Amino acid sequence: MGEYLAPSLNTRQDMVAEEVPKLGKEAAEAAINEWGQPKSKITHLIFSTNSSFHMPGADFHLTTLLGLRPSVKRSMMYLQGCHAAAAALRVAKDLAENNDTARVLIVNSETTTLGPRTSWGKPCLGTQPRP
Repeated sequence: MGEYLAPSLNTRQDMVAEEVPKLGKEAAEAAINEWGQPKSKITHLIFSTNSSFHMPGADFHLTTLLGLRPSVKRSMMYLQGCHAAAAALRVAKDLAENNDTARVLIVNSETTTLGPRTSWGKPCLGTQPRP
């Protein structure tokens, strides 16, 4: 159920590594379109998550998926718990206040892949199997 190296945990972690950057791309493209400026103006990317970590990280994959310049300064914030987005906002605020030309893109992923799962695929707390 939450056993180290159990297939279910590894499978979920692999899924996160592949799919989270794709979801991040969709959200980032919507934000960039709303911003109305070219992607080339983005100077910093902060990617925060409350789940797993892989190398290269989601920040690298997202930079590639979005076609951002290789010179974009990336920060990856792993395993930040439920406050991952708030931590990313604090970092972005500091970057923007201390760099007049900084244009910071934040992408946050709140997934629950690390929690224990039951044999019927539901979270353990508050869920009962159906007969």
